Amino acid sequence: MRRRRPSRSSRIAGALLLAGALGSCTTVPPTPPAPVADEARAALARIEQQRRTLTDLRTLADLTIRRGGRSQRLSGVLLLLAEPASLRFEALSPFGTPVLIVAGDPKSVTLWEVLDNRAYIAPASADANRRWLGLALGDEELVALLGGRVRPMADPTAVELLAADEVGPSLRLTGAGLEQRIWLDPDTGQARQVEWTGKNPARVTFTRVPPDAPPAGLKLETPDGNLQVTVTYRNPKMNSSLDPALLRLTVPEDVKIQDFR
Repeated sequence: MRRRRPSRSSRIAGALLLAGALGSCTTVPPTPPAPVADEARAALARIEQQRRTLTDLRTLADLTIRRGGRSQRLSGVLLLLAEPASLRFEALSPFGTPVLIVAGDPKSVTLWEVLDNRAYIAPASADANRRWLGLALGDEELVALLGGRVRPMADPTAVELLAADEVGPSLRLTGAGLEQRIWLDPDTGQARQVEWTGKNPARVTFTRVPPDAPPAGLKLETPDGNLQVTVTYRNPKMNSSLDPALLRLTVPEDVKIQDFR
């Protein structure tokens, strides 16, 4: 199969978030992490505990993607599995036929543009996820966000609990040229909002729901206003022992496949 560059006419395109660490010819000793106060450590533990309350999600989903002056709306079925982090989104036409199917797992991300009879298969990565949702995030981070949760930055050099503002108290994590700030419910650890600053800054605001309820949706936006993604869920079902086989996708042989693995 001949590999080609993905066409710029792809139906879903976007740009958002991921800070990539660039290697250096000079070895620099890593910055030792700063001591974490007990209150900040407890808040971080509550966020992580709340993230783990979601094992799977099945929901109807409405997506609106606005980039620049253009807007696109997709409606369909979204399936999420927390461990291993996997997702499947099937966008449907008004007649109920699929127009776009996206499936991601720890190994690969597949985008099947049904109407154009073509598909892209790429290693699981932030760039692969950016193609369909505009979110340059790894699978674990993306699944957590779509599930109404936040995956805290790995190995932060500093963790600080900030006083409450109009959204509530927040936790600031710093590391590798990136800062992540997570607003949370102080009692449950449920994330209300998360913001990244540094390269490609962005903010996600979650639709508030009662504790232990399924997520209701989210809004992602960049400070410059060039990208806004709104996700709204209908009839979400959480922790229903979802069969992992439902998330797998096998593209038919007659589809034109660009395989980048």
